[in-house]
Amino acid sequence: MKPRTTFSLSALPDGSIVRRAMAALGLFLLVTPIFAEVSVVTDARGRYLRTLYIPETRGSERLIWSRMRTGVDPSALLNPGGDRMGDSIPVILNQPDRRQPWVLWSAGDGNDKEIAFATWSEGKWLGPRLLERVDNPYDDLDPRLAFDAKGRPVAVWWRNEPVPRVYLSVYTDGSWSRPLAISDPNRPGRFPSVRVEGERAAVTFSTPQGQTVLFQDLDAIASILDLDGSGPLDGPVPPPGTQNSPGHSGPDGPPHPGSFGNKEPKSIK
Repeated sequence: MKPRTTFSLSALPDGSIVRRAMAALGLFLLVTPIFAEVSVVTDARGRYLRTLYIPETRGSERLIWSRMRTGVDPSALLNPGGDRMGDSIPVILNQPDRRQPWVLWSAGDGNDKEIAFATWSEGKWLGPRLLERVDNPYDDLDPRLAFDAKGRPVAVWWRNEPVPRVYLSVYTDGSWSRPLAISDPNRPGRFPSVRVEGERAAVTFSTPQGQTVLFQDLDAIASILDLDGSGPLDGPVPPPGTQNSPGHSGPDGPPHPGSFGNKEPKSIK
C-alpha cells in the first residue's frame, strides 16, 4: 500500500508567504470597522429628513448601535454605547403629521432590561430615557410602538416575571402613564403587538393557549400618570428640554455612496 503523503505550509517553498497572508487576513478582520447605527439625516439647515437604522452581523455578533457613517455629526447618532449594554433592536416610527421620529427599545441597565425611548425634536435627540423610573428585577422585552388618533405614542411590551405579563403605557403631556399590566396574571403573556383604532388600542400577544387580543381605552390609561416615570437612562433627572446626548446636530447630507459596504440601510421617512 502506497504511504499517505502529508503536507504542511512550512514544507511548501512559499509557506512563509502564505502564513504572512493568513496573519494579515486575520488582522484585517479584527480591525475592519463594523458599521451599525441608529441616526438621523438632516438637510444643510439641520432640518430632519429621515432616520437611518443600519444593523450589521459578523459571525455570531450582531451590532446595532456601535458605529457611525463616515462624516456623520456625532449628535445625530442615538445611543452609541447600546451594544456594550446588550440593547435590543429598536422600533422606529414617525409621529403622524409631525414627521417626528420616536425610538423604543429594550435597554440593559447592568442588571436587567428596561424599556428606553428617545425622540428627535428641534434639531436634537431627547433621550435616551427610561419609560419608567421605578426599577423592577425582571427583564422588560420586545417593545412595540404605535400612535393614537391624538398623535400620542402608545407602547406595549412584556415583562419576564414568574408569570410573564404584557404591559401598556401612553405618552401624554410630557410623561408616560404608569405601565398597566393588561394580560391575565395567571396565564403567561409574551410578544405583544399593538394596533390603534382611534383612541382604542388592540393588543395582540402570545399565550400557551394561542393568540389573545385585548382592547384598551387609551384615554383611561393616559390618565394614570406615573409621576416617577420618564427617568433618564443614567444619572439624575435632567430639566425639561435637555438631553443626555450631545446637543444640536450640525449640517449633514445624505449618506456617502459606498460608506455602508454592501449593506442597505433602513430609512424611516
